[in-house]
Amino acid sequence: MMVTDCISTTFTSEELFFHKVYWSSQLAGELPETNLILDYIRPTCLTQIDRQFSFELTPDLSQKIIKITRGSNFSIYLLLLASSIVFLHKYLDRDEIIIGSPSYQTTINNVIPLRFKLDKQLTFKEIIEQVKDTTIKSYTYQNYSFSDLVRQLKISKQSNRCPIFDLIIALENIHQPNTLEEVNNDITITFLIEGGAAAPAKRDRLKGKILYKSSLFKQQTIELLGKSYLDFLAANINKIQKCQISDIKLISKRDRAQILHEFNNNSQEYPVTKTIDRLFEEQVKRTPDSIAVIDRDNRLTYEQLNQKANQLARLLQQLKIQSGEFIAVLKERDINFLISILAIFKVGGVYVPIDRTYPPERIKYMVANSQVKTILSDAASLESLTELIRDCPQVNNLVCVDGEITEVKREQSLGINCLLFSSSEVKASNNLNLKREGTDLAYTIYTSGSTGLPKGVMIRQGGAINHIYAQYDALNLTSNLTFLQSAPASSDISVWQFLAPILIGGKTVIVNTETVCDPQRLFQVIQQSQITLVELVPVVLKALIDYLSNLPIESRQLPSLQWMMVTGEAVSVDLVNDWLKLYPKIPVVNAYGPSEASDDITQAIIEQPLPTTQRTVSIGKPLANLNLYILDRHLQLVPIGVAGEICVSGYGVGVGYWRNREKTEASFLANPLAETAKPLPGTGVDLLYKTGDLGRWLPDGRIEYLGRIDNQVKIRGFRLELGEIETVLSQHPEIEAAVAIALEDDSGDKTLVAYVVAHNTSLVSDRELILQLRQFLEERLPKQMIPSALMSLPAFPLTPSGKIDRRAFPKIENTPKEFIPPKTVTEKTVAAIWGQVLKREQIGIDDNFFDLGGHSLLATQVISRLREKYQQEIPLRSLFEEPTVAKLAAYLDKIQSLQQLQTIPTEATSDREEIEL
Repeated sequence: MMVTDCISTTFTSEELFFHKVYWSSQLAGELPETNLILDYIRPTCLTQIDRQFSFELTPDLSQKIIKITRGSNFSIYLLLLASSIVFLHKYLDRDEIIIGSPSYQTTINNVIPLRFKLDKQLTFKEIIEQVKDTTIKSYTYQNYSFSDLVRQLKISKQSNRCPIFDLIIALENIHQPNTLEEVNNDITITFLIEGGAAAPAKRDRLKGKILYKSSLFKQQTIELLGKSYLDFLAANINKIQKCQISDIKLISKRDRAQILHEFNNNSQEYPVTKTIDRLFEEQVKRTPDSIAVIDRDNRLTYEQLNQKANQLARLLQQLKIQSGEFIAVLKERDINFLISILAIFKVGGVYVPIDRTYPPERIKYMVANSQVKTILSDAASLESLTELIRDCPQVNNLVCVDGEITEVKREQSLGINCLLFSSSEVKASNNLNLKREGTDLAYTIYTSGSTGLPKGVMIRQGGAINHIYAQYDALNLTSNLTFLQSAPASSDISVWQFLAPILIGGKTVIVNTETVCDPQRLFQVIQQSQITLVELVPVVLKALIDYLSNLPIESRQLPSLQWMMVTGEAVSVDLVNDWLKLYPKIPVVNAYGPSEASDDITQAIIEQPLPTTQRTVSIGKPLANLNLYILDRHLQLVPIGVAGEICVSGYGVGVGYWRNREKTEASFLANPLAETAKPLPGTGVDLLYKTGDLGRWLPDGRIEYLGRIDNQVKIRGFRLELGEIETVLSQHPEIEAAVAIALEDDSGDKTLVAYVVAHNTSLVSDRELILQLRQFLEERLPKQMIPSALMSLPAFPLTPSGKIDRRAFPKIENTPKEFIPPKTVTEKTVAAIWGQVLKREQIGIDDNFFDLGGHSLLATQVISRLREKYQQEIPLRSLFEEPTVAKLAAYLDKIQSLQQLQTIPTEATSDREEIEL
């Protein structure tokens, strides 16, 4: 038993009452977290403070502190404590700080919490007075047992962490060292006045130590903490009398110079004043007969690709396309999609990719908001466009770039110009040679928006070119590049996947979504098409690794692959190590970047396995011609090692959001660090984009990604705004309020769930309401934004301060259904496999795979196991078309009885000629 366990029993009932009242008041509401960013995953078991970093204040700084306290009404300890509180306020960007302080002038060992609320308008001196007042009052009640305090606050004890604070600050001259042994905090900062605390003399020096757990922190991290504190003291000790804490700068001149002029020293000469189509035409002259692009059905040489793009461009010219005009591309990803992009560039247009799988309402909004007059589509999408065109009167041209159509009937029914590119009479295939510049817009991509509506990000030609050429340098890409085009067309990732190979003499290999989601087919394409660069989101990479792990070593060889790039969302240490275990000579490239800055802005090349206890995977260093800054809420640089918002300026930063001035002005700012400005040539303006992501500089110039500041998350590579999902749910007439949450399971996979509160007047049952909401969302949001599960609650859980407590929501259950157990052998097989993949014990025959939390990538696991079970080829789409146990089992029984399935080959063969891309 700890000594502190017995303290409170010595009180009279009256004393105990007053102690309880004080601490209940002092610690009311949601307690702030005053914790440093961990370098390693927190162990589940108890670990001890076992390392220390010692520092010493210079004689001059020591004497300044001693001199300030002479004749004042506060001690050296209070001054050091107050300066530490202000430092932590800046270092952690917290307005509330809570730390532990050992008992003082008592025979009883105890540690008490000290809680401070900081107003940026307060002066340093006023903070000292606040710290003095709080400390003296708290010491009056210091004999109240820390253990009793934890019980009183109903805080669950953790064996691996102190329940109230992570950091203790002490002065060795007055505090008892054995007080701290069993508190289980992460860090203790102690000061020592050499020469005696009672009567400091001129010879006295101030020293300090930071004691820490090596199981949580690297030595570098603690050294940065200590050095930053010393820099902070030296720079601000003379400002105590009048300086407001909002005016205090945390960063030292040393860190500022290193960040601005060393970490961001990456200027390169790239052809950013040209346009993508002009660079492509130059490449056509160099390699006219080389293969440029391949899809499932066709392949084209550079000359053929250029000719077709020129023909389509001339057809667009006939439609009087203006320079800078937005043109929508709403079709399947294939060679004709790439032709469409190039043709739009050649006539000076701006391409707007729209995913044809989006709900009609979302597509309609994007077409209407972008004000496109011309849509490039395909035969497969035409039927769905009739209502869209009628609801968007500004659309007056529809070009079918592949397929067959009776043009007269279509034109009569829609009342607009309808052209079939494949049968057009445009014969001229030479270059158009229109005057274009790198400052012209290249594309507008719509991303999730917090208002419930997507927002269009506008990117310049020069920004897209800079990203592509920066990747050429970073990855040493040459004409041998064979790049797998796997990302959805609505994603910014798709831009450089389409274009990077054809500007350098390489090949673009386009694969459909079903292939990307099917690890077996994906592997076959990578292997047999001799892909040199693959870029996948983590969840797809994980599915691929799971498949590869079960192949014999000789069958899973990838001799052509040079890089495995992972992007779209944070990748785990385990996933990186799993890949390197299979392919130790194929590095992982961890790329990071927002759509608003032309895709990737940093990347890390990882060639060796990472420590398994390492918490995150670095996102690396800035790419060429981009400046990365880590800023606090006041747009001030923070020191190396300190968390802040990742901001970017330079060539790649876009123009802003189309027809969204308010959001543009909030996110795109004139670069406040003008001394390092890198404006795209021809613009004269260096914009800084605030990503909304948290990060910190590491000592070697790499950046660590720490998550989102706001409600935006990435799930399976898609950037989603939880606020948009909540807004759409709240638009349902039965809903009063909605909360969307991204839950993470033990494997690191994220799942969307949502909670709603219905209006008091609602007469709809919970079951019926959930069914209505699911249909309501499906009509308005893309599939990746629809929660896997929904729950109706009478009210949302709240924190003591009245905020929604997102950690206190009940475990969600999916749409309630009457449980009907599987009966046939096939139904039992399907249900068992679903249970394994979805991690559920009970699955009925009417349960819907996607309502239970399934998604396209989990679907691939189900199909893979069914193929293995039945030793037959089963198409992935079968699960989408037959999403319940009963329907899928009936489908399997039917095709088995008809013997229409092919036997799966036991191993991939390299001489197979036809591969479904």
